[in-house]
Amino acid sequence: MQAYGSDRVRAGDGEQVILLSRIPKAWTPRTPKTLTSAEFPGTAVLWEERYFEVTSVDALPQGGVRYILEPWHEMHAMRTIDQYDDAHEAERLAQHRTELARETKRKSANALAVLAGHLPAGVQEEIGRELGIIATRLTIISALGVYAVIIALALWIVSGMMTGTPRPLPVYLVTGYLFVETSFRFGVVWFTGRPAGSAIGVVGYLIYYFTVANRAHAVSPFAREKGTIVTITDTPAERAATDSLLMREALVTLLSPADQARVATRFGYDYRHQSSLIAMLILFFAVIGVATSLHRGAVISLIAAMVIAAEQIYRLAILRSRPAGSILGIAARPFVRKLL
Repeated sequence: MQAYGSDRVRAGDGEQVILLSRIPKAWTPRTPKTLTSAEFPGTAVLWEERYFEVTSVDALPQGGVRYILEPWHEMHAMRTIDQYDDAHEAERLAQHRTELARETKRKSANALAVLAGHLPAGVQEEIGRELGIIATRLTIISALGVYAVIIALALWIVSGMMTGTPRPLPVYLVTGYLFVETSFRFGVVWFTGRPAGSAIGVVGYLIYYFTVANRAHAVSPFAREKGTIVTITDTPAERAATDSLLMREALVTLLSPADQARVATRFGYDYRHQSSLIAMLILFFAVIGVATSLHRGAVISLIAAMVIAAEQIYRLAILRSRPAGSILGIAARPFVRKLL
């Protein structure tokens, strides 16, 4: 049997073939039979017009992988098939080198995140896609680095105040600017989940892009993530009204029966959906208000909590057959005026 690339082959026990490979292959070994599962054959490898089964895969202490193959048994079904020849081995070697280069770049990008996080957002997103890293992490790490500089400048300013030697005005301006810009970038990452570059990073990349970079391969500083420039049409009026009802339905349950009937006619409101639940929640907090008022001796709040609690008990009885308003509807009505 002939080995390809940097692999080495030698004979094993019986018809076994032992293949020593410097780089791992996507071959899976045989899974032996257990009390709860059947035996599953390993990868079927076509080698010099014969099929072999990968029965064992072992990582070697000095590096590399040892594969033990046996002639394929006809009783097994071939689930995973691969070829072992010069062309496929060259392809595996090229893929392995690409992965090593990609991993090296990924580690370098993580190590240089303090600087890479200042680049334009589109460039950071492209770095994240190419190297398999989280683009927003670059911005966060770079922001933390700037915060460290801000803290150092602030301590220097404070020490100057304490010793009676105030620092120059530009130091105050730079410290304030860095704090505002970095906080804004951090907020963009936190609330939108997208990276954000700094002014100096964007300007520096613009100079590089328009003077040195090969624009055919370099990422445009004006590039935007796919899907972010899709035009989102206005919500249809009918859908907007339905969404408005969903957001304010709890308040509608507190309105008078006449107002609830008006909302039901316009939007298909059903009082049985949330009325009882809202009444029970109000009753729960009213009971807590009664208990705390008794404990503190607050007479006015005790009376108010008892009235609200009694009303909710009455409403729960009425809601079994028809809608019932609440005295709290006076406060709720301004928020649902658009639905009336």
